Amino acid sequence: MYDLIDECGEDLKKYGYAIKKTNHYCTSIATLSICSDKKSEEIGLNKGEYIIVNSPFLYDFGLECENYIIQILQKKLEKMMKQLKLLSSDRILLVCLGNPDISADRLGKCVFDNVRINPLSNKNNIFKFCPNIYFSTGIESVKLVKSIIKEWNIDFVLIIDSLTTNSLERLGTSFQITTSGMTPGSGVNRFGKRISYETVGTSCIAIGVPFMIFANSLKENKNENMILTLKDIKENVEIAGYIIGQVINNIFCRGD
Repeated sequence: MYDLIDECGEDLKKYGYAIKKTNHYCTSIATLSICSDKKSEEIGLNKGEYIIVNSPFLYDFGLECENYIIQILQKKLEKMMKQLKLLSSDRILLVCLGNPDISADRLGKCVFDNVRINPLSNKNNIFKFCPNIYFSTGIESVKLVKSIIKEWNIDFVLIIDSLTTNSLERLGTSFQITTSGMTPGSGVNRFGKRISYETVGTSCIAIGVPFMIFANSLKENKNENMILTLKDIKENVEIAGYIIGQVINNIFCRGD
């Protein structure tokens, strides 16, 4: 199973996939729009808008590069919101998926910790939720999300999770944003029910970063069940969580 759109094994250029290099830190931005059922079926991806910001030297350049990625992600997220006719003042449910007890799978928890809210203020419009994994709770995340949406009159859902990749070079360095939603556990072949407009009844935007790779993606290892990650994974996940958290704060918490 693949999580990143450009690792699906298809030649995506004929479907409108485009990639553009920026002028800083060897960063590039890839885009793909899947707007029809036919196109979705041919590619094997859910309908929606996809953006991937690739920053191969993110952890080498430090804070200046981090701030640059924050600016790019903020612009792209705001653009997606505009396309969906969503406002920064809307009621947002931030759903932080993953297993917080596993370093490579705790991106959601890191973002959760970095996003500021003011629950005592009547102006607070962002609500954070960290459901953990099905095997820890026995409850499908999508059911919990639907309940919160109904109870709190949520306008749209912002989903965060760790992803898998087929490339060592992309571990922790690719940020994917999509309007197609997200399936908990899809990257490690433990499929939950998808959180998307079709399943929860409101707009969903998902942001993910790959921090895991299957061992069978490496030529010297054919163990399909083994998942590998970086040795300095904890620090990298915290940096990525900080970046996404700051993007969310910049958009939704400007007046705090």
